[in-house]
Amino acid sequence: MSGSSIAIVGGGAGGIFAALAACGMAKRESLPNTVHLFERNPRLGIKILISGGGKCNITHAGPVETMLHEGFPRVLEQRFLRSAMYRYTNDDVLALLARHHLECYTRENGRVFPKSGRAEHVLEVLEKELHSEGVILHTHSRIESTAFVGNECLLTCQGKTFAARALILATGGTSYSKTGTTGDGIHYAAELGHSIVPLRAALAPIYLKQPPTQATIGISFRDAELYVTRTDAPSPAQKILARARGDILLTHRGLSGPAVLGISNEAAKRMESGPISIEVNLLGIAEDALRERLIGEQQARPQQQVSRWLEEMLPNSFVPVVLESANIPKERRWNALTREERQRIGVTLLRYPFGAVSEIPLERGEVTSGGVALDEVDPKTMMSRLRPGLFFAGEMLDLAGEIGGYNLQAAYSTGWIAGEEAVRFLSGSGGLRGHFTGLLA
Repeated sequence: MSGSSIAIVGGGAGGIFAALAACGMAKRESLPNTVHLFERNPRLGIKILISGGGKCNITHAGPVETMLHEGFPRVLEQRFLRSAMYRYTNDDVLALLARHHLECYTRENGRVFPKSGRAEHVLEVLEKELHSEGVILHTHSRIESTAFVGNECLLTCQGKTFAARALILATGGTSYSKTGTTGDGIHYAAELGHSIVPLRAALAPIYLKQPPTQATIGISFRDAELYVTRTDAPSPAQKILARARGDILLTHRGLSGPAVLGISNEAAKRMESGPISIEVNLLGIAEDALRERLIGEQQARPQQQVSRWLEEMLPNSFVPVVLESANIPKERRWNALTREERQRIGVTLLRYPFGAVSEIPLERGEVTSGGVALDEVDPKTMMSRLRPGLFFAGEMLDLAGEIGGYNLQAAYSTGWIAGEEAVRFLSGSGGLRGHFTGLLA
């Protein structure tokens, strides 16, 4: 393995695009092209392969400003990403794929996928690009430590020491640790002097102390409204801590689906301050509208069993659960339903109590919230404000976007900027022009 002036640690979306950008910039500037990319897994891009359920939600369509506001809830995130996402856009990503004749399509919700429906095809394009650009790949190569000595960064890998003049950390957070994202880069950043915002799950399932019954596992509710509630709230007015709307799926350990994934980060934060529970408006209907609907049904269908109407509105296997929760006999007809019973049905549908949350698993989140503090990184270059020559990209930064391709785009954009700016940094310091070091053994 020859020496390198730029070392990139982490072969996910951020690291891949950092490598492509660095090589491209070096060529444009007529500088030596020596970019090494280290990945601990046997292959690059493992999380790209599993994204979008294996179909790869490549990015999100639409103007950059819309993506920023819809995809990243915190103003701090929007401000930090603005420069990078304007410099390397979703259109740039799709143009790269199009050069390799990979066709993509956009769903009604703005999410972009390959027409083939296979994430493998996206990764194959990126691997071809890396090869054609001359990136030197090191798979099965876990970096064990990093240290800056003078103007060099020394990396240890499999008992050997490697010296670089610029280091890009793009190892991801700690979500899906089985894919290799075990927080190595977060540890390195902390050792190099950076503040780390506590890591929390984002886009994660929510586990319940009392999981759904076997008969209800796999049930989904369309366009429902989910509430994160304070278990020990002194009054109903103080009970709701956060809410989200969308589809909800019952699993063997709790809840998943878009609404759950979208609210999981906020729920994880709230859980740090005390016990929380989950309630769901199963029909997604406003209270007044539901009240009128129930009264209208009682008047229009006096002989019908209430359970039959519920079967029209809900997955059938969940109807007995609703009736039991509302304490309504399953044979009850509308004409025999008391006012109090009607009210109990309404309350149950509006705020079905799924119960106390046991865990929001960090390792099951699609992304990790927290990481390297954003105020310690220059958003225009992705270089550390504390240590020149150190750059960051992707999920190991304190960024956590919504579901829908936003996080992958953030990784592409921050990686691209880090790669280009690493070359500019070394070009300005004479690094790429005259300083190449190899293995120190």
